Parts: sequence; C-alpha cells; structure tokens
Amino acid sequence: MEVIPQNLPSGEQGHQPLTKKECREIVTPYAFMVADDLLGTPLASPWRRAAAMAIDGIIIAGLASASLLFILPVMLYLCWLRYQLKKYTHLVLLLLATLFLSTTATVAPELISEQKDVRTNNLVDDRLDAAGSAALAFSLLKLNRDDCKTDCIVAELKSSSEQLAKAGVPAADARELLADLLEVTELSGKAKRALLERELKSYQPVAQVPAVEAKAVPASDAKVLSTDSVEKPWYQPSEGTQSIIGWVKGILADFGLGLGWAVFYFTAYIHWAHGQTIGKMLCKIKVIQLDGKELDVFAAFSRQGGYGAGFATGLMGFLQVFWDPNRQAIQDKVASTVVIRLNQPKRPLHH
Repeated sequence: MEVIPQNLPSGEQGHQPLTKKECREIVTPYAFMVADDLLGTPLASPWRRAAAMAIDGIIIAGLASASLLFILPVMLYLCWLRYQLKKYTHLVLLLLATLFLSTTATVAPELISEQKDVRTNNLVDDRLDAAGSAALAFSLLKLNRDDCKTDCIVAELKSSSEQLAKAGVPAADARELLADLLEVTELSGKAKRALLERELKSYQPVAQVPAVEAKAVPASDAKVLSTDSVEKPWYQPSEGTQSIIGWVKGILADFGLGLGWAVFYFTAYIHWAHGQTIGKMLCKIKVIQLDGKELDVFAAFSRQGGYGAGFATGLMGFLQVFWDPNRQAIQDKVASTVVIRLNQPKRPLHH
C-alpha cells in the first residue's frame, strides 16, 4: 500500500500516514508540503524565467517555420538524451521523425516576412528602369567624392530629381531618396534641408498612374478590402478586438502548427531533459516538483497545458510569479512545481 512520503505533523508521530487515496477524501496538509531536500533552494527570478521563455518561443517559431536550423538541433539533442538512458525504441522513433521532418524542411527560418507597400502608387524600385537606377547610383558615387562641392551637389541633386520625376515617383518617396543622397555629402544639416526643399518645390512627377474611376463600394466590402489589403504585424490586434484576451487568442490562432510544436517541445524537454528546455538550460534554471522529483510525461504534459490557462486569464496567470510566495505561475500550480536556480547555494529558512 503506497503512503504519503511527507512527515507527519507534530503531535501525530507514531501513527500510520494516510494513503494518497485517503488524502483525496479529506483536507490534509500533505498535498502542500515541500520535500525537505528542496527547502532553502533559490528560486528563479521572474526575469530569468521570462528570458528562458523568450528563447523557447524563438525556437518554437523556428520549428513551426520548418527550419532545419532549429529542427535538427532540437531533435538530435532529444535523441542523445534517449540514447544516454538506453531508450532505444524512443531513439528509433525520434530518428525517423527527424528524417521525415528534414525532407520537408527549409534551410533557414522565415520568421520575418516582407510587408507590402499598400499605397496607391507602386514601389520606387518598380518605377525606375535600369537607366534610371544606374543614373542614381552614379550620382551617389559622384556625391561621395571629396572634390564634389556645392555646385556639383546641386547639379547631381537636380539630375536625380529629374530621373525620379520622369519615373513618376511620388514626392514623398522622392524626398526620402534625395535626402539619402545628401547624407553622403559634407554639407551641414541646415544646408541639406534648404537644398532639398528648394529642389522639391518644383518637383512634379510626369508619369503618374492614371486614376481609377471611383465606384460605390458597399460598406461591408470596403471593410474587407481595408483589412485584407494590409498585412498587420502579429502583435497588432485585428480590427474589432476589444480585450487583451481576444488579442492573445488571435496570436494563438496565428501560431497554427506552432501550437502543436509547443506541446511537443515543452512536454518532451521537461520530461526527458530533466526539467529543462533549451531556454531554461541557457538561463541555468530548472523545473522540479514540490516533492523533489522530476516530472514524468503526464506531469510535463499537464504543466504545458497550464500555459493555455495563463493566456485564458489574460496573462495574469503568468504575472503571479511576481507576488506568489514560491514564485509559482499558473502552470506551476497545475503541476505542483517550482522553477529553481541551479549552481546556487541553499539559504537558511530564518535570519
């Protein structure tokens, strides 16, 4: 018969401890007791935990983007851990999974996507032909020469302005390009601004895109066009989002495959890597149960499920590490764990 391993409270020594089943029938202090070996162990600070989570988030994003740069190290390290423990069945399955993932993966992650220019005019590079681009490059080289003084600068700026106007580049884009050209000169900031304003005063694009006849568009269609034509960053909530919970839910929806990778990553590493993900390993912290034992696969899975509860509480489940006595976030409450600092001496429980 399995009994609760904690010591009995004072006054009850000499009695038989309750079993785990009996402890679930009445209120007892055993479920909240901490293993003696764990007492006095320094806890990980919230900022160290946040740094570890940020590293793990980058790794999960790389895994979700099917990048060999992330898949190979993550999977091969798990294979090494299984090999050390002579878990050959797990090792074979992981190697097969790694081989399968490698055949469909790309070399580098696509974590950053180029945003489209949503203005009515096309991009500057699309408007300039080869001759115009070459002329701008030649002007830049000439302006960068030491012997190109004021008269030379004025002439080259005028030539570049004419090229941009001929290509139909809008005035706002032309201003930005001409300002970049002037940056390589030795003129003062005031002189650059005066020269730029004088040149742009007479600037007039001669190859504007013909205006499209305006048509009446239903309000519902206009809303769709306005939202679909612009690619918003992941951190910007979509139109109509009223709460932080809705914002977080939108981010999770965008994760897609990344959510599955997150479940696998946190469960496998917390269980197989002795309570350490790659981020926690780099930050020298570790997850451990209150009874002093490492997490089994079910406890590790339950703990990563606590992250969903943290988002569902509007991030308050994570923020409680700042005021909880044992720095337990909601995922720690779910799995009865704490996150400790490694390579730090224990501290006494009294002054």
